[in-house]
Amino acid sequence: MKGHTSSFIINSSLLLLGSSMAFSGLLIQFCFHMGHHGTIDIDNTVLRISYWGWSYIHKVSIIFFTIFIILHIIVHWKWYKIIVKKNRLAKNNQVVILSVVFILVAITGYIPLIIKLIGGYEILRKAFIEVHDKLTFIFFVYLILHVTKRFRWFMTTFEKLKK
Repeated sequence: MKGHTSSFIINSSLLLLGSSMAFSGLLIQFCFHMGHHGTIDIDNTVLRISYWGWSYIHKVSIIFFTIFIILHIIVHWKWYKIIVKKNRLAKNNQVVILSVVFILVAITGYIPLIIKLIGGYEILRKAFIEVHDKLTFIFFVYLILHVTKRFRWFMTTFEKLKK
């Protein structure tokens, strides 16, 4: 049951952090970026939180989500090795695509932060953010499919852990 407990904690954390990351990211996109022609409406608040507050929530969620994704991959590393070694990528294309899209979303999300920290070109930073924003919609679709497919596991594992 120990393996199930750690998997349940990791997966539940990913669900919570992913929800926070998705909600804050979509809120930033739709309430602060869209329709403002490249500027951010910093005077606006949503649910009494400013752009900077939502941005902070989004970044903290991303950092913890990334940590838990790494733990998730470590827990499932044997599975990844098997599907590559036995050439079962086609049979597991949904998870493979989710993994690749996550990596792309993470890279296009972290690069703008690095560009800002080193004082790089703002136009390049914004270009990466635009790519990040578009890839995120694909990521959400695959993430929802992934979680939905495993919903029964969440319920049965929760019931087992409750006892």
